[in-house]
Amino acid sequence: MKQISIITIISLLNLSFLNAQTTFDWDTAPTDNGDNITETIGGITATFTGPSTETTLANIGGFGGSSGNIISTSSSQSTSTEVTFSFSESVDVTSILAFEGVSSNIDYTFTPTGGTNSPITESLTDGIASVTLNWTEVTSFTVTSTGAWYGFDDLIINDNTLLTNDCILKRTKVFPNPSSYFIKIDGLTTVENYEIYNTIGQKVRKGIIVKNKIIDIQNLTNGIYFLKFERGNTLKFKKE
Repeated sequence: MKQISIITIISLLNLSFLNAQTTFDWDTAPTDNGDNITETIGGITATFTGPSTETTLANIGGFGGSSGNIISTSSSQSTSTEVTFSFSESVDVTSILAFEGVSSNIDYTFTPTGGTNSPITESLTDGIASVTLNWTEVTSFTVTSTGAWYGFDDLIINDNTLLTNDCILKRTKVFPNPSSYFIKIDGLTTVENYEIYNTIGQKVRKGIIVKNKIIDIQNLTNGIYFLKFERGNTLKFKKE
């Protein structure tokens, strides 16, 4: 029974990474650069670039399900124009909340770059729509319409680098193992957030680990534990 429980825990921990999502809500330390706005979450930077007019952060009081800031163009556009979202690395784009402040019924066309995806056109009835995109391996996408005040919130992505980092971290190992005082991660090349779980799935420790640094385990009860990386796989070690 214990073996089955351990296998189940490992599977659930790894599955949680594969299904991990990141939401750019433009409330987590966004940077307004005038003609573009950036936000970095989990090591990924999303950049919203407007047309000739400036971009801005705005609070529309929770309209349409928004929360806190939205990103938008500063004013309405009289002719057809576009805005662009770009990413610091390839991502899977799940959905985005879109607003329009000039017309209550206007079409937005979302066109991706990267992967084998198709453009999606969405009608913003009453000036708002939650747009399902479900694109893979996207590096950027544009949004076009026939003259619009563009507004967006809650851009949701999956991070493709999860699989890449998972492969990298599979070359790592815990040592000494077993150990009574500390552990190190052999083969680690990047800064990683980690969590430690016991065999019944309880989180007992979390922190940040870098190359050649140790994780103190002196206060852990003797037994088997699982070291789970935020952007990688799960390693097993024994405290004794």
